[in-house]
Amino acid sequence: MEPSRDDRNIAIVAHLAPIFGYLIAIGQILIPLLIYIFGPDRLFVKEQAKEALNAQISYTLYWLLAIPLAFILIGIPLVIILAILVIWTMIAAAIAVSEGKSYRYPFIFRLIR
Repeated sequence: MEPSRDDRNIAIVAHLAPIFGYLIAIGQILIPLLIYIFGPDRLFVKEQAKEALNAQISYTLYWLLAIPLAFILIGIPLVIILAILVIWTMIAAAIAVSEGKSYRYPFIFRLIR
């Protein structure tokens, strides 16, 4: 069964809202977490909120490693590549869920099961 329009819209928010969440401390994690906990209790929404949450936890860990490495060893290209990866996958996720398809982020830890 295809997810409803409301479910797809909530899933889109779970994937894209963390872009704005980066403006406040741990907001990129809080937004998908709140949708996962308090959002509609429907499989598609919960599944996609959990996937977005896992992605944002992973990306936060990557940022915590990349930024010091950028200054010590590798330089700015590492941070630029990570930023492109983060934005690219978040947009790809939003497009997929808008079409009613589940999305799985590449290169992330699935800590929340």
